[in-house]
Amino acid sequence: MVSPTSQLGTLVVCVLAIAGITEGVGNGTGTDGCVGKGQNALASAYFPPNGLCSDFFVPISIDYEGPEWNASRWTTAYQLQDFLSSASASDRANYPPALGDMKRFRGSYEIAATFCTPRAPKDGKEKTVIVATHGIGPGREHWNSPYRPDDFNFVKHSLSKGYSVFFYDRLGCGASSRLDGFEASVFTAKTVLQQLTSLVRSGKYTSNIKAEKVAVIGFSFGSYTTHAAVAETPDMADAVILTGIGFNSTGINGKGLLRSFVPRIAALENPALYGDRNTGYLTWPSVYDLVMNYFKAPNFDEDVALYTESAKQPYSIVEFLTFALPAAVSAEKWDKPALHITGELDYIVADGTTKGVMDHPAREIYKNAKPLQISIHPGASHHLNFAKNATGAFEVITSFLGQNGL
Repeated sequence: MVSPTSQLGTLVVCVLAIAGITEGVGNGTGTDGCVGKGQNALASAYFPPNGLCSDFFVPISIDYEGPEWNASRWTTAYQLQDFLSSASASDRANYPPALGDMKRFRGSYEIAATFCTPRAPKDGKEKTVIVATHGIGPGREHWNSPYRPDDFNFVKHSLSKGYSVFFYDRLGCGASSRLDGFEASVFTAKTVLQQLTSLVRSGKYTSNIKAEKVAVIGFSFGSYTTHAAVAETPDMADAVILTGIGFNSTGINGKGLLRSFVPRIAALENPALYGDRNTGYLTWPSVYDLVMNYFKAPNFDEDVALYTESAKQPYSIVEFLTFALPAAVSAEKWDKPALHITGELDYIVADGTTKGVMDHPAREIYKNAKPLQISIHPGASHHLNFAKNATGAFEVITSFLGQNGL
């Protein structure tokens, strides 16, 4: 039986698909199949009316090192639960680690991406391109919400300030190529981002705009991805913005998150949407699990939680186990503007409160950034883009860029 919550979530998204087509430029999400079609299609459900936007596939070939999967590959929900009970147990249990030594991975894939530039350029700012990487849970619509875009659409806000934005589905998400869930990791994502940013710099996927400056922004897993990328190749960008980020290990309760995310095999939970992923791809089972990790009352609306739940994307087990590994990586070679902005009550990267965990070791890791701005967004948990005061966070981000010459 379908729960009332599921029915309401589906209804919300169906209505939003129609609303998106009316306000902006509808391009791919119809009422037949609704969010399922939009989630897995190249065409965006919504284009901001203040932008000129296009969707496209970007072919990439990657060659990188990532951790080898050492544990058994589960094929049933029962086997997954047995793995989780071991992986989240106390270290005293001395279970063998699931991840082994680094090994070489190679492959050719397609990345589904969107580029938007302002309809009304402002002082050449359109030549600054923001490259945006989403986190675990959402797809590229994280940045381009068709739902209440005046409140929750980062792309629309950035266009209003004159900036161009390039945003994409990470491998395994949305319309991008599928990948083995026992391979896809933060190291995969880092390599993809480095290649995409190089292509943006070259002007190949930015319409008639030749990027003079590039700012990279991430959310959550996408922020750790972005941090790892600029730490390794600082010349790739002119500014870095990390949202939903934490570097203090006391704020990242990995075993606790493995429990609170309530992982389930995505293809079994929703075969229609996720049946093309292998059993290494997971999801949480209900909107309440989303709220537990991403939102905090009273700074969210229930309809917003229902929207983000119904638009969710699966994540790989290796992405989950590696997401915070870059937190230990120094960005001492980065000597350009850096902004870290995190919700005051972030559950995922600050264990429910940012008190005492945001400044250090972040200031040591980014010791040469010019400048490093650390901002705490009041009242918000992890989902900054969908908190009631999301536009305040957007304003902090674009103001930071403007104040630093971008």
